[in-house]
Amino acid sequence: MLAIDDKAIADVLKATPHSGVLVTEHSHHDTYDAISPKHVNLAGKAVLITGASRSIGRSIAIAYAQAGASQIAIAARSSLDETKAAVLAAAKEAGRPAPAVLALTLDTSDAAAVDAAAAVLTSQFGRLDILVNNAAVLEPVNKLGDSDPLSWWRTFEVNVKGIYLVSRALLPLLFSSPNGDRTIVSLTSIGGILVLPTMSAYNTSKLAVCRITEHLATEYADKQLVAIAVHPGGVASEMSLSLPKAYHEGIQETPELASDSIVYLTRSPQHWLSGRYVSVQWDLTELEAKKDEIVHKDLLKNKLAV
Repeated sequence: MLAIDDKAIADVLKATPHSGVLVTEHSHHDTYDAISPKHVNLAGKAVLITGASRSIGRSIAIAYAQAGASQIAIAARSSLDETKAAVLAAAKEAGRPAPAVLALTLDTSDAAAVDAAAAVLTSQFGRLDILVNNAAVLEPVNKLGDSDPLSWWRTFEVNVKGIYLVSRALLPLLFSSPNGDRTIVSLTSIGGILVLPTMSAYNTSKLAVCRITEHLATEYADKQLVAIAVHPGGVASEMSLSLPKAYHEGIQETPELASDSIVYLTRSPQHWLSGRYVSVQWDLTELEAKKDEIVHKDLLKNKLAV
């Protein structure tokens, strides 16, 4: 693995004043009461979370159970048994009715598999209110010229093509659901805004997630679709801890901050945030207080500064 100089990373961060780290006065590394799922009632709602077998994805599924979602579909390439058990236990502990849980073995980069999963979901649930595109991979870090083409491109296969395939396949179900929330959350990264050495595939793919989000919001505004790109913070996981130690100082957030923030952002359709980037590190109540300014200036989107 390529060694990364600590000073080089610090210099990159200092040279990026518009990294989106400081948008609200207060920031968070762990969940807080204002965004707790206990304050949300998603009874009657159907949710799908991809990449739900571990870490952030599992935590998101648990948070939706705590918020009372009635139908929770979980998808991943690996076993979902532990996630399903955790979801049912979380609903019981929160005093919510046990949700219907549908486990889907799925490689989101496989078009045929995605279409088949969409057909099963449509048959079993008959509706979908919220789609959370969480599945992602990270290539082995290296300078672009020293990278492996297959692993570099695999990052795009999952992080970009996967979101495209899943969103495309499930738009009809989102639009056909009676009184549906029609919301898509796609996990991006602050890495999509920064240029961090040796992470060219991951960072570029996460930038693409933001632009796909803008396309969804724009192309389906007439259908009241809400599409939001969410940075989940730096959460300890097998993927993030595979990074060089120089990057580990940015791994400070709990998975519960990410999951509770996503539930909060989808508690009802947030049309004012559609097409925009949101970081869970921001205080979301303070962000809401900036709503008029954000909409008026069309902030939190990719633009060229000239």
